[in-house]
Amino acid sequence: MYLLVFKKPSKSQVEIIRNTFSDFDWSQGFDVEEIVANDIVNDNLIIQFVSFKEFFQNNGNEITLYPQTVEAVLSGKGQFFGTLFDSGKGVEELDTYFCYLGEASEIRDLEQELYFKVDFGRYSSLTKVDTSLEKLMA
Repeated sequence: MYLLVFKKPSKSQVEIIRNTFSDFDWSQGFDVEEIVANDIVNDNLIIQFVSFKEFFQNNGNEITLYPQTVEAVLSGKGQFFGTLFDSGKGVEELDTYFCYLGEASEIRDLEQELYFKVDFGRYSSLTKVDTSLEKLMA
């Protein structure tokens, strides 16, 4: 299960983020199986979803980004974060996170959770950060 967190967006930013996510929800994009949440929580926009695509890979005892999928959908030129960067709405100024919450299940496994801060640009990047869901939502 995946989570996008946009810290304290304006109403126009929320609109462009939601519209852009919708534009990327098909098979060549996020390949969304289910949207679990698309809400404002503590002034933060959260989009939680289950995808048929793998953005992370489990190498036995370590979970890491799956680079081909991340570049093809999230960070490559003209992809999700680059499209938001080019929107002219200042979304790139928001603290934004892409998170892996583990396998889609009702039981939360903190050991499986990974958090990445988005550095916006035409070619965006993701930097692993040491945080928690609770800290992000504060």
